[in-house]
Amino acid sequence: MKKFIVVFLCILSAFSSVAQNKVKWGVEVGAGLSTWMGKSADGSNPLFNHKVGVTLDIPLNWLVSFHTGLNWTSKGASHKMFNDFVTGENVLSRVHVNQNYFQMPLLAAFHVGATSKFDMVFTVGPYIAYGVSGKSETNIDMLTMSWPTFDDLYLAGEYVSDGFNRFDAGVQTGVGLDFTDWTVGLDADFGFCKIAPGSSPYNFAMYFTLGYKF
Repeated sequence: MKKFIVVFLCILSAFSSVAQNKVKWGVEVGAGLSTWMGKSADGSNPLFNHKVGVTLDIPLNWLVSFHTGLNWTSKGASHKMFNDFVTGENVLSRVHVNQNYFQMPLLAAFHVGATSKFDMVFTVGPYIAYGVSGKSETNIDMLTMSWPTFDDLYLAGEYVSDGFNRFDAGVQTGVGLDFTDWTVGLDADFGFCKIAPGSSPYNFAMYFTLGYKF
C-alpha cells in the first residue's frame, strides 16, 4: 500500500512543472455495474457499485492532456459456489463478493471541441489498483456467512480457500463532456489481472460519472 501511494506522489511531482498554472484539480463520483469476465466467470451476475475520488488533469497541448487521480472504487459480482464446509454436504449457494480498491488511472485524454460551451473528451490508458477491503457473503440453509474478500477463509481453524489478489491492473476507457466547471461521462475498466489465485476471472466495471473542477 505504501508503494502505491509513493508511485502516485511521484507521478504528481513529475508532471507538476509541465503546466502548473493550467492544472485542473477536481472531485468525481460515479455509479454503475461491476462483474467478472473471462472463461471462469460463468454463472456470475453484476452488482451495483460506485466510486469516488479526486482527479488531476494536466494539459500537454491543445488536444491532449494527462488525466490521473486517486479513486475509492468498488467492484465485485455475485456467483454460484458449491461448498461443503458448513453442512458437510455439497451445497450450491450464491455468493455476493465486494472488492474495494484504491485505484489510480494513468490516461491520455483527447479533447475535441464540440461547441463553445463544452468539449467532448475521449480517454484511454492503464490503471493500477490495490485492494484495501471487501466482504463476501452467502446464505446456506438459513445461515448467513460473511468473510473478508482479500483474506484467506478459515472455518473453525480449518483452511477453506484463498483470499483474492489485492493487486489489480488493466485498461480504462471513457467518453465524456467537459464543461467549464463540470464533467459528465461514462468509464469502463477492463482488468488484466486474475482476481484470485489459480483459474479465476477478471474484473470488469462501468460507471456513469459526475465531476466538479476547481
